[in-house]
Amino acid sequence: MKPMDQLQVAGKLLSALRSQWWSATKIREYQDRALIEMMQYAAANVAFYQELNLRPETITSAADLERFPIITKRDIQLSPDSFIAHGFLRSSVYASRTSGSSGQPTTTYFDRHAWLLGKYALKMRRLAATGGLPLGQRILVVSEQAPEQLGAIADAAPSGLGIFFQQRYLSIHTPVEDHLQFLHRYQPNIIYAFPSYLIELITVADRLGAALPRVATLYTSSEVLTPAARARIERAFGGRLYDIYGSTEFKEVAWQCRAGLYHLNFESVYIESQEPGSCGAVVLSSLCNRAMPLLRYDIGDRAVFGSNWCSCGRASLHLIEFSGREGEMIALPAGRRVSPYLLTTVIESIDSILQYRINQTALRVFRIDVIVKSPRDSLQWRERVCKQLELVLGENVTIDVCEVNRLHRAPSGKRSVFVPMPASAS
Repeated sequence: MKPMDQLQVAGKLLSALRSQWWSATKIREYQDRALIEMMQYAAANVAFYQELNLRPETITSAADLERFPIITKRDIQLSPDSFIAHGFLRSSVYASRTSGSSGQPTTTYFDRHAWLLGKYALKMRRLAATGGLPLGQRILVVSEQAPEQLGAIADAAPSGLGIFFQQRYLSIHTPVEDHLQFLHRYQPNIIYAFPSYLIELITVADRLGAALPRVATLYTSSEVLTPAARARIERAFGGRLYDIYGSTEFKEVAWQCRAGLYHLNFESVYIESQEPGSCGAVVLSSLCNRAMPLLRYDIGDRAVFGSNWCSCGRASLHLIEFSGREGEMIALPAGRRVSPYLLTTVIESIDSILQYRINQTALRVFRIDVIVKSPRDSLQWRERVCKQLELVLGENVTIDVCEVNRLHRAPSGKRSVFVPMPASAS
C-alpha cells in the first residue's frame, strides 16, 4: 500500500473510532443525510437509476428510498455496466468478485474512498473494538483462494498495511493436516477462517492426537455460526470468537461486539430495518461507494433485527442473529419453508457427531451426512436424531443418517450446513 493510502486509512480509522460512540440521534442524522446524497447522486449519474426518471432535486428525505426498486444479484448480472456511475472506468477502480457460492457470481467496483474505508479502516476499528489494535501481532488468514493465488493476494494486501502487524495466508483447499505444523511454527495471535474450517481443524487435531496452539482472538465469516460450533471452537483454542457479517458488494456490513451483537457499519452501509425481534430480509444501500452505488440491494439473507441499544455502549443499529439465505431455506409440502438452522440444534446435541451436512434430496426426503468419533456408538443416537428431526420438520418425511469420512467443500471454499433440494426434484 502506498504511503499516501496508509495516511488516508489512518485518518479514516481515527474518525471511525470516534463515530462508533455517536448517539442514536446523531447516527440517524448522519445516515439520512448520506442516503439522500447517494440517492441524488445515483439518480443523476447511474444509468440503471436514471431510467427511473427521478429528478434529484425531488429526493429530499430518507423515505424517498421507497421510490427506488429492490434489486438483486440477477439485476447486476443482466446489466453490470448500467450500475457503474458515469466518469468511472473499470481500469481505474477497485474490483471485487464474488466466489459464486450463491450460484450467481458478480463483480462490484469501488472508488478509492469506499475501498480504503471498507477494506481497511472499518476492519481495523473492529479489530480494536474486539481484540485490540493488533500492533506487532501475528494474523493468520485462511483464504478461499487456491494455493497458487495466495502470493498475489499477499502482494495486493501487504501484511498489516505494511507497518502494523504480520499477516500470513493458508489456502482452505490444501490438506488441513498440513496446516497443523504451520500453526505451531507461526503461533498466530489472531485467526480469520470459515467456521467449518476451524471445526475441521479441531476434528483432525483430535484424530491425530495433536495439540492446537492457544489463539486469543478468532474471527469467522461467510457461513452461519451455530452456538455449538462457537463453543467448540472457543474451547479448543482457548480464545474468544467474533463473527463478521459481510458481502463482496459492501465489504464488512456488521460485526459482533463483546456483548455478542452484530453492529452495523453505519458509515458505509444503510440497512432497511424492521421491528426489533422480527426476522426479515437484509436489504442494503451503499452510503460511500460512488463508483457503483447499489440502492435497496436484497442480499438474499435473513436476520433477526435488534434495536439501537447494546450493553457495549454503541447506539448503532444491530442484528442479533442470521437465519441463512432465503434460497437455502428448507421447502416442505403445502408451501411451508423453515430455516435449516432449526435442525442444527438437534444434530449438535450429539457429542459423537463431529461434522455434518443436511441434504434435501426430494420434497420429503433428507440425508444427513455425518463424521463421527466412533461408528460403534451410532446405534445409540441415530434413531433418536431421526425422530427429533421429524418433529422439527412437522411433516411425513424420510430421514437417513449416513456416516462419511469427509465432507467436500464448494469451489468457493465454503461448506454449507444445508444443501437444498435440486430444482429437478421439486
